[in-house]
Amino acid sequence: FTEPRPALGLKAEYIGLTSVNLTWVVNDTVSNSCMYRIEVVNDTSDRNVTSSVTKAEVTELIPGTKYTFTVFVIVNDSQTKEVSISLYTKPSPVLDLRAEYVGMTVVNLTWAVNDSASSSYTYRIEVVSDTPDRNVTSSVTEAEVTGLIPGTEYTFTVFSVANDGQTEGEGVSISLYTKPSPVLNLKAEYVGMTVVNLTWAVNDSASSSYTYRIEVVSDTPDRNVTSSVTEAEVTGLIPGTEYTFTVFSVANDGQTEGEGVSISLYT
Repeated sequence: FTEPRPALGLKAEYIGLTSVNLTWVVNDTVSNSCMYRIEVVNDTSDRNVTSSVTKAEVTELIPGTKYTFTVFVIVNDSQTKEVSISLYTKPSPVLDLRAEYVGMTVVNLTWAVNDSASSSYTYRIEVVSDTPDRNVTSSVTEAEVTGLIPGTEYTFTVFSVANDGQTEGEGVSISLYTKPSPVLNLKAEYVGMTVVNLTWAVNDSASSSYTYRIEVVSDTPDRNVTSSVTEAEVTGLIPGTEYTFTVFSVANDGQTEGEGVSISLYT
């Protein structure tokens, strides 16, 4: 009896969070009568899976964890020398991704993870807008992304990365607009008895998509006027009354506002 030859070409066809699909080949003419023992080892456990074909799905693995899979060919109780492959399972997606702070050129992101292996994770944050994509890395469950453009939509996608620095989990995304810059040179072009004409300027590269909210404050109830251009006619005012007009740039989502700029005057 000749000892069976070791398995060849052992590889992982699929790597998931909790399962790995292995394949291999054997060249023996007796391969039809072979059995295969797959030893599954990590830092905390050692178990065996058996297969009658040259592939195996190994389940019940721990996300983001290093495993060594060793395949033995068995024929008539005779076992070959082992052939091994080591790899990391994919980390789980991050949880509760949110923006803790949104500024003009900075966004602070936070998220959570609950994998048992997460203490060894790093994180890749993909930053996508109309400008070229870029990546930010973090070793903790938060990141400050700087160098952003005011009033611009960004999509931030966070990937957990296992301890090999390569095996990534599925990305989780959040999209938002950075705050527009404050308006410039706010002034009253005309002040009448019941009408004030305001003008201002903006120099953000995204300003062509901005709208503007003008808050009108006096002793009467506050109200708002909107404009799609860098000027506004505010009507229905009371003669001889003090008003404060505050202009906010609004990004293309219709919600994200820049810091207000104010002017006070009497009609």
